[in-house]
Amino acid sequence: MPVGRVLRETGGGILRVAVVGAAGYVGGYLCTRLLDRGHEIFSYSAGGGNGISLETGLFPSTFAFPTGLDAVYFLAQSPRYRMMPAQSAHLLSVNCVAAVQAAEAARHAGVQRFVYASTGNVYAPSFCPLAETDPVRRDNWYSLSKLMAEDALALYQACFDVTVARIFGVYGPAQKDKLVPSICESVRSGRELFVDRNPSNPLDLDGLKVSLIYIDDLVDALLGILGTRCGGVINLAGPEGISIRRMAETAGRVLDLCPTISVGGKSRESDLIADNGLFVKYFGKAKISFEEGMKRVLASVP
Repeated sequence: MPVGRVLRETGGGILRVAVVGAAGYVGGYLCTRLLDRGHEIFSYSAGGGNGISLETGLFPSTFAFPTGLDAVYFLAQSPRYRMMPAQSAHLLSVNCVAAVQAAEAARHAGVQRFVYASTGNVYAPSFCPLAETDPVRRDNWYSLSKLMAEDALALYQACFDVTVARIFGVYGPAQKDKLVPSICESVRSGRELFVDRNPSNPLDLDGLKVSLIYIDDLVDALLGILGTRCGGVINLAGPEGISIRRMAETAGRVLDLCPTISVGGKSRESDLIADNGLFVKYFGKAKISFEEGMKRVLASVP
């Protein structure tokens, strides 16, 4: 893994930071935290007049960052990732080509650090914890788009530090249309939940296991990247794989409801569990337990 240069101490002065995808779930939390720490933020959002085009998925040809930036976070994601292959061009435009456009603009602006938000979904299917050096998959559009960006951005390492953050299962208050809020809503409304079997372990009847990370812990790590030598690829993930059954049962305890969970007839392809050894090395252990995170999530819903 490349050894990165360290920015000046974040506590010792104001940093100038650009956030692409500032209106997204992670981007909003990150911008708030940066502002709370007194840093200067340049926000770029799709459709906001200064960011990626909603229609093309690309920056305008004249796009440029202001000079003197310390870091760029590229958090933009194509909202059409479920519409494959019909919207594959848009997916590749946002997740890959726009990221390269941003990197080139960063090079011209003299940026020191570029952080790209990738995903744990790039790894090849496995029921074992996934380390940064494990095999990846290029057999679906979403993973392919992220890996193409990772490979392209690696070529900029001679110009500035590039950190690829492979994010696993972020969750938190006010999140919509993702795994944890969907399960919470099913429990709250009394809908039956089905869990898939583990084809290699007939005793595993708990369903998909995911290394979830609470939004505050994720943002802490994203900020921590600016002051570390982590460089290269790093998993940003919680300390353990949380099963669908455990998610539902935890939500049930918080809501004082008994979820209905049934074992379906399907077998799942894999789990999505991270080896977070590098995460702990650079940022320490995640602070928010899953149980505490679920209490905060459910407390935020009327």
